[in-house]
Amino acid sequence: MSPTLTLASPAVAGDLLSFLGRARRVIDGNTRIVASDGFAQCYVGILMPRGLLDQTPTVLGLRVAEIPTDQQFDQVVPIESFMHRIEQALEQQDVDSSDKKAQQGEVEVTLPTAAPSIQWPAITPPREGWKRRMGIPASQLGDAARRGIEAISEAIPDSVGESVLQKVRSEVWGQPMPHKKSIPWAAGFAADALGLLDQRSLAVHTSGHWIRLSALHGYVLVKGHSEPEGLGEPEAND
Repeated sequence: MSPTLTLASPAVAGDLLSFLGRARRVIDGNTRIVASDGFAQCYVGILMPRGLLDQTPTVLGLRVAEIPTDQQFDQVVPIESFMHRIEQALEQQDVDSSDKKAQQGEVEVTLPTAAPSIQWPAITPPREGWKRRMGIPASQLGDAARRGIEAISEAIPDSVGESVLQKVRSEVWGQPMPHKKSIPWAAGFAADALGLLDQRSLAVHTSGHWIRLSALHGYVLVKGHSEPEGLGEPEAND
Protein backbone atom coordinates (compact mmCIF):
# COMPACT_ATOMS: atom_id res chain seq x y z
CA MET A 1 0.00 0.00 0.00
CA SER A 2 1.34 3.41 -0.95
CA PRO A 3 2.04 5.84 1.91
CA THR A 4 0.01 9.01 2.42
CA LEU A 5 1.56 12.46 2.62
CA THR A 6 -0.44 14.93 4.75
CA LEU A 7 0.24 18.55 3.81
CA ALA A 8 -0.72 21.31 6.24
CA SER A 9 -2.93 23.35 3.91
CA PRO A 10 -4.03 23.88 0.31
CA ALA A 11 -1.45 26.68 0.10
CA VAL A 12 1.36 24.28 1.04
CA ALA A 13 0.06 21.74 -1.48
CA GLY A 14 -0.11 24.46 -4.14
CA ASP A 15 3.46 25.57 -3.43
CA LEU A 16 4.71 21.99 -3.78
CA LEU A 17 2.73 21.58 -6.99
CA SER A 18 4.31 24.76 -8.38
CA PHE A 19 7.80 23.54 -7.45
CA LEU A 20 7.21 20.20 -9.17
CA GLY A 21 5.73 21.92 -12.21
CA ARG A 22 8.85 24.04 -12.64
CA ALA A 23 11.05 20.96 -12.31
CA ARG A 24 8.87 19.10 -14.81
CA ARG A 25 9.70 21.71 -17.48
CA VAL A 26 13.38 20.80 -17.47
CA ILE A 27 13.41 17.12 -16.46
CA ASP A 28 11.33 14.09 -17.33
CA GLY A 29 11.88 11.87 -14.36
CA ASN A 30 11.22 11.16 -10.72
CA THR A 31 11.09 12.93 -7.40
CA ARG A 32 12.31 11.53 -4.11
CA ILE A 33 10.18 12.20 -1.02
CA VAL A 34 11.79 11.68 2.36
CA ALA A 35 9.32 12.05 5.25
CA SER A 36 10.74 12.12 8.78
CA ASP A 37 10.75 14.17 11.98
CA GLY A 38 7.75 16.26 10.95
CA PHE A 39 9.04 17.33 7.53
CA ALA A 40 8.77 16.07 3.97
CA GLN A 41 11.81 16.73 1.80
CA CYS A 42 10.93 16.67 -1.88
CA TYR A 43 14.02 16.29 -4.09
CA VAL A 44 14.21 16.64 -7.86
CA GLY A 45 17.28 15.74 -9.93
CA ILE A 46 17.92 18.73 -12.19
CA LEU A 47 21.25 17.35 -13.44
CA MET A 48 22.88 13.99 -12.76
CA PRO A 49 25.92 12.21 -14.24
CA ARG A 50 25.29 9.19 -16.43
CA GLY A 51 28.06 6.68 -15.89
CA LEU A 52 31.39 6.74 -14.07
CA LEU A 53 33.18 8.87 -16.67
CA ASP A 54 30.50 11.55 -16.91
CA GLN A 55 31.71 14.74 -15.20
CA THR A 56 28.26 16.38 -15.11
CA PRO A 57 27.75 17.79 -11.59
CA THR A 58 24.99 16.34 -9.44
CA VAL A 59 22.47 19.14 -8.95
CA LEU A 60 19.27 18.69 -6.95
CA GLY A 61 16.36 20.93 -6.17
CA LEU A 62 14.70 20.67 -2.76
CA ARG A 63 11.41 21.84 -1.30
CA VAL A 64 10.53 21.16 2.35
CA ALA A 65 7.00 20.95 3.78
CA GLU A 66 5.80 20.43 7.34
CA ILE A 67 3.89 17.17 7.92
CA PRO A 68 2.67 15.12 10.93
CA THR A 69 5.53 13.63 12.92
CA ASP A 70 4.19 10.06 12.59
CA GLN A 71 4.70 9.98 8.82
CA GLN A 72 7.97 8.21 8.02
CA PHE A 73 8.94 6.99 4.55
CA ASP A 74 11.47 7.38 1.75
CA GLN A 75 10.02 6.86 -1.72
CA VAL A 76 10.87 7.71 -5.33
CA VAL A 77 7.86 8.40 -7.55
CA PRO A 78 7.27 9.81 -11.06
CA ILE A 79 6.93 13.60 -10.94
CA GLU A 80 3.98 13.71 -13.32
CA SER A 81 2.04 11.07 -11.38
CA PHE A 82 2.76 12.81 -8.06
CA MET A 83 1.54 16.14 -9.45
CA HIS A 84 -1.66 14.44 -10.62
CA ARG A 85 -2.22 12.98 -7.13
CA ILE A 86 -1.80 16.42 -5.52
CA GLU A 87 -4.28 17.93 -7.99
CA GLN A 88 -6.75 15.13 -7.23
CA ALA A 89 -6.35 15.66 -3.48
CA LEU A 90 -7.04 19.39 -3.82
CA GLU A 91 -10.14 18.70 -5.91
CA GLN A 92 -11.36 16.09 -3.44
CA GLN A 93 -10.91 18.48 -0.55
CA ASP A 94 -13.29 20.92 -2.25
CA VAL A 95 -15.86 18.14 -2.61
CA ASP A 96 -15.47 16.92 0.99
CA SER A 97 -15.59 20.35 2.57
CA SER A 98 -17.55 18.93 5.51
CA ASP A 99 -14.74 16.50 6.39
CA LYS A 100 -12.93 17.35 9.62
CA LYS A 101 -9.47 17.41 8.04
CA ALA A 102 -10.77 19.52 5.18
CA GLN A 103 -12.06 22.03 7.72
CA GLN A 104 -8.63 22.06 9.32
CA GLY A 105 -7.08 22.69 5.93
CA GLU A 106 -5.00 19.52 5.69
CA VAL A 107 -4.53 17.92 2.27
CA GLU A 108 -3.96 14.15 2.14
CA VAL A 109 -2.05 12.90 -0.89
CA THR A 110 -1.72 9.17 -1.57
CA LEU A 111 1.61 8.64 -3.29
CA PRO A 112 1.72 6.92 -6.68
CA THR A 113 3.45 3.58 -7.16
CA ALA A 114 7.17 3.77 -6.40
CA ALA A 115 9.55 4.04 -9.35
CA PRO A 116 12.69 1.86 -9.35
CA SER A 117 15.84 3.93 -8.93
CA ILE A 118 19.54 3.14 -8.86
CA GLN A 119 20.78 6.74 -8.64
CA TRP A 120 18.80 8.21 -5.76
CA PRO A 121 20.05 6.05 -2.85
CA ALA A 122 23.64 7.05 -3.67
CA ILE A 123 23.05 10.82 -3.59
CA THR A 124 21.46 11.61 -0.26
CA PRO A 125 22.63 15.05 0.96
CA PRO A 126 23.60 15.34 4.63
CA ARG A 127 21.02 16.75 7.05
CA GLU A 128 23.53 18.11 9.57
CA GLY A 129 27.01 19.59 9.70
CA TRP A 130 26.38 22.44 7.28
CA LYS A 131 28.72 25.41 7.56
CA ARG A 132 27.74 28.87 6.43
CA ARG A 133 29.87 30.54 3.74
CA MET A 134 29.67 33.84 1.90
CA GLY A 135 26.42 34.23 -0.03
CA ILE A 136 26.10 34.51 -3.80
CA PRO A 137 24.13 37.20 -5.70
CA ALA A 138 21.01 35.97 -7.46
CA SER A 139 22.05 38.04 -10.49
CA GLN A 140 25.26 36.01 -10.83
CA LEU A 141 23.31 32.75 -10.79
CA GLY A 142 20.84 34.09 -13.32
CA ASP A 143 23.65 35.21 -15.61
CA ALA A 144 25.21 31.73 -15.48
CA ALA A 145 21.86 30.17 -16.39
CA ARG A 146 21.39 32.45 -19.40
CA ARG A 147 24.95 32.02 -20.65
CA GLY A 148 24.73 28.25 -20.28
CA ILE A 149 21.47 27.97 -22.20
CA GLU A 150 22.89 30.15 -25.00
CA ALA A 151 26.14 28.15 -25.13
CA ILE A 152 24.28 24.84 -25.41
CA SER A 153 21.96 26.20 -28.10
CA GLU A 154 24.93 27.38 -30.16
CA ALA A 155 26.92 24.16 -29.71
CA ILE A 156 24.18 21.66 -30.51
CA PRO A 157 22.91 21.21 -34.09
CA ASP A 158 19.27 20.50 -34.91
CA SER A 159 19.80 16.73 -34.89
CA VAL A 160 22.27 15.24 -32.44
CA GLY A 161 22.76 11.96 -30.57
CA GLU A 162 22.09 11.65 -26.85
CA SER A 163 25.76 11.00 -26.04
CA VAL A 164 26.87 14.21 -27.78
CA LEU A 165 24.10 16.19 -26.10
CA GLN A 166 25.13 14.90 -22.67
CA LYS A 167 28.79 15.71 -23.34
CA VAL A 168 27.98 19.31 -24.31
CA ARG A 169 25.73 19.77 -21.28
CA SER A 170 28.41 18.37 -18.99
CA GLU A 171 31.05 20.74 -20.36
CA VAL A 172 28.81 23.80 -20.21
CA TRP A 173 27.09 23.29 -16.87
CA GLY A 174 30.28 22.10 -15.20
CA GLN A 175 31.99 25.47 -15.74
CA PRO A 176 32.77 27.32 -12.50
CA MET A 177 31.26 30.61 -11.41
CA PRO A 178 33.60 33.62 -11.41
CA HIS A 179 35.03 34.06 -7.89
CA LYS A 180 33.01 31.01 -6.73
CA LYS A 181 34.85 28.26 -8.55
CA SER A 182 33.33 25.45 -6.48
CA ILE A 183 29.84 26.44 -7.66
CA PRO A 184 29.13 25.31 -11.25
CA TRP A 185 26.95 27.10 -13.77
CA ALA A 186 24.52 24.22 -13.26
CA ALA A 187 23.58 25.67 -9.87
CA GLY A 188 22.44 28.84 -11.60
CA PHE A 189 20.43 26.83 -14.11
CA ALA A 190 18.69 24.92 -11.32
CA ALA A 191 17.95 28.03 -9.24
CA ASP A 192 16.54 29.83 -12.26
CA ALA A 193 14.47 26.84 -13.43
CA LEU A 194 12.95 26.38 -9.94
CA GLY A 195 12.10 30.07 -9.51
CA LEU A 196 14.50 30.74 -6.65
CA LEU A 197 16.10 33.94 -7.95
CA ASP A 198 13.45 36.46 -6.87
CA GLN A 199 15.67 37.80 -4.09
CA ARG A 200 18.94 39.70 -3.89
CA SER A 201 21.19 36.83 -2.86
CA LEU A 202 21.16 33.19 -1.78
CA ALA A 203 22.84 31.84 1.35
CA VAL A 204 25.63 29.31 0.79
CA HIS A 205 26.44 26.38 3.09
CA THR A 206 28.82 23.45 2.69
CA SER A 207 29.10 19.96 4.16
CA GLY A 208 31.73 17.57 2.86
CA HIS A 209 31.49 17.49 -0.95
CA TRP A 210 28.08 19.18 -0.90
CA ILE A 211 27.13 22.83 -1.45
CA ARG A 212 23.68 24.13 -0.55
CA LEU A 213 22.17 27.34 -1.92
CA SER A 214 19.24 28.49 0.21
CA ALA A 215 16.41 30.71 -1.04
CA LEU A 216 13.06 31.68 0.45
CA HIS A 217 11.16 29.10 -1.59
CA GLY A 218 13.57 26.18 -1.79
CA TYR A 219 17.12 24.94 -2.12
CA VAL A 220 19.68 23.90 -4.71
CA LEU A 221 22.18 21.23 -3.69
CA VAL A 222 25.37 20.50 -5.62
CA LYS A 223 27.65 17.53 -5.10
CA GLY A 224 31.18 18.04 -6.39
CA HIS A 225 34.08 15.65 -6.89
CA SER A 226 36.08 17.24 -4.07
CA GLU A 227 35.49 19.43 -1.04
CA PRO A 228 34.54 22.97 -2.13
CA GLU A 229 37.11 25.75 -1.87
CA GLY A 230 37.11 29.51 -2.34
CA LEU A 231 33.71 30.16 -0.76
CA GLY A 232 34.90 32.13 2.23
CA GLU A 233 35.67 30.90 5.70
CA PRO A 234 32.85 29.08 7.50
CA GLU A 235 31.04 31.35 9.93
CA ALA A 236 29.27 28.72 12.03
CA ASN A 237 27.66 25.30 11.99
CA ASP A 238 24.05 25.34 10.82
